Amino acid sequence: MAQTVDGAADLATGDGPHALGVTRVANEVVARIAALTALQVPGIHAMYQAGGQSFERILRRSLAHRGARVQLRDDHALVIDLWVVLVSGNAVAHVGAEIQQRVADAVDRMLGLEVAAINVHISEVVFSA
Repeated sequence: MAQTVDGAADLATGDGPHALGVTRVANEVVARIAALTALQVPGIHAMYQAGGQSFERILRRSLAHRGARVQLRDDHALVIDLWVVLVSGNAVAHVGAEIQQRVADAVDRMLGLEVAAINVHISEVVFSA
């Protein structure tokens, strides 16, 4: 795997002299996988877009990837930052650890990429009635 100009990751798609090339995975694809996986964790209400317009900060599934940032380090490992909206009454440490585990598993299973860190930022808490 090599870093490309836009920061996307390259996946090897062949071995030896018969290699057909590379498959590039855009950061947005990794971000979408991470965000949609995080949304499946119990206790997560939505993704959160820091710096967004006040009425657009809480993101539903179609724009969820905007609540995630992916960076490819020089050693070809990913650093993923996720901004989430937590439902009140949930343990922050437990939900954060569950997000980290599920996202790492999903990225490994779907893309085979190494994840160096998954940072979970609780940006807002929703109090349900």
